[in-house]
Amino acid sequence: MRLIFLLLLLIKSLIAKPKDPSYISEYFHLISTIDKPLSLRKYYNMPQSSIDFYPGTMNIILSVPHDGDLQSNLPKRPKGGCKKLNSTSKKCYYQNPCLSSDLKIDTKICRISHGRDLNTRLLALALRYELNQLFQLKPFVIINRLERSKVDMNRFIDEGTFVVKNNMHAWIRYHSYLKHAQELIMNNEYNIHGKGLLFDLHSQEHKEGWVELGYMITSRQLSRKKYDLKSSSLSSYLTKLFHPIELISGNKSLGYFITKYKYSATPSPTFPAPPDQSYFEWGYTIEEYGRHNNFSAIMIESPSKELTNLTKLYIYAKLLALAIHDYVIEIELLEPLIKPEVFNQFEINKKCNSSRQLNIQINFFLLLFLNIINLI
Repeated sequence: MRLIFLLLLLIKSLIAKPKDPSYISEYFHLISTIDKPLSLRKYYNMPQSSIDFYPGTMNIILSVPHDGDLQSNLPKRPKGGCKKLNSTSKKCYYQNPCLSSDLKIDTKICRISHGRDLNTRLLALALRYELNQLFQLKPFVIINRLERSKVDMNRFIDEGTFVVKNNMHAWIRYHSYLKHAQELIMNNEYNIHGKGLLFDLHSQEHKEGWVELGYMITSRQLSRKKYDLKSSSLSSYLTKLFHPIELISGNKSLGYFITKYKYSATPSPTFPAPPDQSYFEWGYTIEEYGRHNNFSAIMIESPSKELTNLTKLYIYAKLLALAIHDYVIEIELLEPLIKPEVFNQFEINKKCNSSRQLNIQINFFLLLFLNIINLI
C-alpha cells in the first residue's frame, strides 16, 4: 500500500505543471508597477477605483472591458434578458424582473455572458511596456476593474447594465474615459490629421486557437470577399490609401503581421475567413469608437491558451507588440503626441487629470438617460 502511495505521488509530480521561471514573475511585477494609473475617485463600496486609466504619449488606446475582479456592491445582472412569450421575434428586453406579463426570462436567445477574459489586463500592461521599448512612446490603457457579472462594458448600456442606476453610472464612467482618451489623441497639437487607433482586448476558447480580429465585418462577408471599409470599424482615410481586401486580409492587414510572428490569425492572407461561425465579428466598443473621422478600432480576440500561462503570455505579448509595431508603421498611422526632445510625463498626467472633471458630465448623461427611459 505504501509503495502504491509513493508511486501515485511520483506520477503526480511528473504530470504537475512546471512553474514559470523567476524572470517571468519579475517581468509581470515590473509591467504592473513601473507606471501607476491616475488616482480616480472610488465608487460602489470598492477598495480601489473601478477604472485604471494610464495616460499615453502616442495615438493608440488599449481597452480592457472584461478582466475585472474587484468586489463591489453593484447588483448582478441576470443570466438572461426578457423575451415575449409565444413570439417568433428574437428581440430581447433587458429588464430585471421582466416588467410585463407577456415577457419571460430567456437564457438562450437572450443569454447574458458573465465570463472573464482572464489576463487581458496583464496583456494590455505588457503591450504598453513593449510598445514603449519599440517606439519610446506609450499607448493609453483603460482597464475596467468591475466584474462582468455586474456590468458589461462591451455591450449597449441596456444589456450591459439592465438599466440599474449605479450600474449605468459605472458603464458611463468607463466610456467617458475612453472618449476622453480618444479626444486627447484627436485634438493633440502634434497629431495634425487626428489619426488614432483603439485595440479592444479580449480572449476566447475557440477550437482553432487563432487570434481573431474584429472589424465589424461578418464571417459571411469575409468568406465571400464582399465588403468595403465604409461599413467597417476602420477610419475613412484608410480607404484612400488601401484596397479593402489588402487592409483586412492582405499584406497590409494586422493579421498578416501577427502571422509573420508565428501566430495563426483570421482574417489574414493565410486564413482570410474563419472556417465556421465561431468568430467574434465585433462588439459595442469598436462600433462606438471606430470609423470616427480618422480614428479606427480593432477587436483583438486572443486565444486563451496564450494568456492563462504566464510564460506563454510573456512570449505572446512581446510578439503581438512587434506585430502592432510593424502594422501601424505600414499603414502610416503612428503619431507621437509629444516632441521627442521635450518628454514630460508630469505634463501628460496634468492633461489627462482633467478626466476628473468628467464626473459632472457623467452624472448629466446618466440623468438624461434615466429621463428618456422613463418616457418610453
